Amino acid sequence: MIMSDIIYLQEVSSNHWHAKYQGNYGIYSIKIALDQTGKVSNFSCSCPSNYHPCKHISMVEKAIAERIAKSRQSAETQGKTLTVDELLKNVSLQELRDFVVRQAKYNTSLTNAIKLEFAHKLIENENDDEDDNNFNPYFDIVRKILDDVSIDYDCEDYYDYEDCISLDELEQWFEKAKTYVEQQNYSEALLICKAFIEEFSEWMQGDNVDSDLLENIDTDYYQSVPFRILETFATCPGVDSKALYDYCLSEMNKDKYADTAVFDRFNDLLTILAAKINANEFIALQNNLLDKVIDKSSHSAERILQRQIIFYDKTQQPEKVNAIIENNTQIENFRYQAATKRFTEQNFAEARKLTEDFIRDTKNNYSNMRWYQLSLEIAQKENDIPNIRTLAFSFIEHSFNKQYFDIYKSAFTAGEWNDALENLLQHYEKNVSDRDFYNRPISKFNSTVAGVLIAEQAAERLMLYIEKHLTVERLEKYYAIFVDLYPEKTLELFRKTVDDYAAKSVNRSNYEYLVSLLEKIRKIKNGNKMVVDMVSIYQNEYKTRRVMMEILKSYYAKVY
Repeated sequence: MIMSDIIYLQEVSSNHWHAKYQGNYGIYSIKIALDQTGKVSNFSCSCPSNYHPCKHISMVEKAIAERIAKSRQSAETQGKTLTVDELLKNVSLQELRDFVVRQAKYNTSLTNAIKLEFAHKLIENENDDEDDNNFNPYFDIVRKILDDVSIDYDCEDYYDYEDCISLDELEQWFEKAKTYVEQQNYSEALLICKAFIEEFSEWMQGDNVDSDLLENIDTDYYQSVPFRILETFATCPGVDSKALYDYCLSEMNKDKYADTAVFDRFNDLLTILAAKINANEFIALQNNLLDKVIDKSSHSAERILQRQIIFYDKTQQPEKVNAIIENNTQIENFRYQAATKRFTEQNFAEARKLTEDFIRDTKNNYSNMRWYQLSLEIAQKENDIPNIRTLAFSFIEHSFNKQYFDIYKSAFTAGEWNDALENLLQHYEKNVSDRDFYNRPISKFNSTVAGVLIAEQAAERLMLYIEKHLTVERLEKYYAIFVDLYPEKTLELFRKTVDDYAAKSVNRSNYEYLVSLLEKIRKIKNGNKMVVDMVSIYQNEYKTRRVMMEILKSYYAKVY
């Protein structure tokens, strides 16, 4: 990775940087925000790396630091006569205006920065001159940004789904809207959000938008952010909540929002406004939407009902919340809430019926474990031994879990447990058995078996199991369980595995790990003598391995 791979680096607004990086899979878009101290406070990169942060972030961060340092050094060496502030003192307003207009023609970042800073002036002037409170310059701004995205898009710059196009200029307008909210300039934030909502939906359905382009943009994100911003101030003092409520009602029924997530977001915003504006109208609207949903167990039905629940919660009407849940147990989440409520009330029979009916009807095959967890808790309360065994086993069928293992064990008497334990171990052993060329079973190591033996404090049996499937890594992981009871046998196992490991070691990391194993042996009872013997043998047998000899010599000198 070299600096020349950064093909673009620009501070697009105060402490917000945008970079382009030429990577192995195309051009990556990188965004970095700095805090007041100059440290990275937020970042994103469109590369396909699974690491977070990816390597490009630190590289761009370094390039930013160098750019800032170079800029400061230049300012210091050039002297006061060349500072922007000093130069502008000798420039007329008209000259400055002409210069800015010329530069903005060829610099989209400058153009957007000017709009970000001064667009609100258009609104002030327009409203003063024409008394038109509906004027909104942000529609043209957002439309121009989106049109430029369509024109500039080149599918060759992107590879499959792993690259995501970042609409940086739109991001800056999101930040501007949030700043207006912080300043309690809600009218300006509202105008920006309206422009986003309407123009983005219009643009997505336009004929000039490449379908590949939409696949490379997180459209759900760009459509949801303006609604999230609106929700932060929808009912604040100084906001015309009634006008916002009416806007939602009139806008949401347009064709461009039909069967889209935006329609639901309008309804979500209405949920926040309803208590203050028109509760009855809101509930009637949600009931009307619910009537149109054919499948009353669907996600669409649940979302509508959930909006009503949120409304009744906000207006402190718990009885109506409870009625919605009780009357719609065909919806899984509501059924689960009803079942847990009965469990809390110690109405175990009804809780069990709701739970068992759901499990039977859905045939989930243990994929939704919260229902089985609830069933297990009910069985424990009712002391239903057969069900406790069945349900607890479902949680440990494929892997060891101490919590559910203990519950499973508790469902057997001391006399029954020995047979149950053997059956469980055989179940685990059977699940990891392979077959050889002649179709004969080959037993493989299973950490689940080791987990059970540890839980049962079966130290000797664990030691024999490790010996049966002996590797140095396995022994190192489990030896602490049995070393105090069987130090001689543990030393024997270590000697066997470490000698074998030493013979196969070929590099420094191998030799350093070898020394760490010797140190573990040394701390076992009578292990000190064995380590001296082993080091002596290795120094004789592997004396041509120069690095190994250096490391062993250093270790021996340090310890002895």
